[in-house]
Amino acid sequence: MGKIKYNDYPFEEIAEDAGKILAQDKNASVYQKFSCENCGSRQTIDEPNRFYTLGKCEECSHVTDLRRRGCNFMVMTTFGGETKR
Repeated sequence: MGKIKYNDYPFEEIAEDAGKILAQDKNASVYQKFSCENCGSRQTIDEPNRFYTLGKCEECSHVTDLRRRGCNFMVMTTFGGETKR
């Protein structure tokens, strides 16, 4: 089985898309994700609803420039009182 290919997109587009989701859904939280440019490890930033331009890898401590490299996000929201991913 091969390595998983993660999709990272231009920073500005991702930040704009996340902002649209937050404006439409007051129960939503977005978490920025990125792939470390050094080791390839997939990282999720713990702070919701904020996008950083630099991300430090928890595996190898490399700092990735997310404006140059790109990123993505995960959305969490609630439906009927339950948190859904």
